[in-house]
Amino acid sequence: MAESKEIINAVFESWAADLDGTIESLASQIMSGQYGVVPDSSNLAEAEGRLSVLIRRELTSMMFGYCVTIDGGSDSADTGMVYLIDENGTDHTRLGLHGAFLAYLDDTGRSTV
Repeated sequence: MAESKEIINAVFESWAADLDGTIESLASQIMSGQYGVVPDSSNLAEAEGRLSVLIRRELTSMMFGYCVTIDGGSDSADTGMVYLIDENGTDHTRLGLHGAFLAYLDDTGRSTV
């Protein structure tokens, strides 16, 4: 059985990889004009870089909010809690999951903007 730290890091890596893939996919789709947005053709690399930063910032903020909800930091906690307990019985709820996820992104070289 894996240690609790390994388990939560595996979850974080899955989330981070999904985040990376979504950012890359959205930036590519937007840069190709699929959404009717015409990118600045004078400097496509810079435009794509800025777009990627914007998408990363917004999606990371959204995921941070989800972690805050799991941590019990939103109004939904007044109604009830969903607990995040790993196979070792370690309860990751209310342990600062939102901060731990951002720290994981930083530790793995992913910008949290």
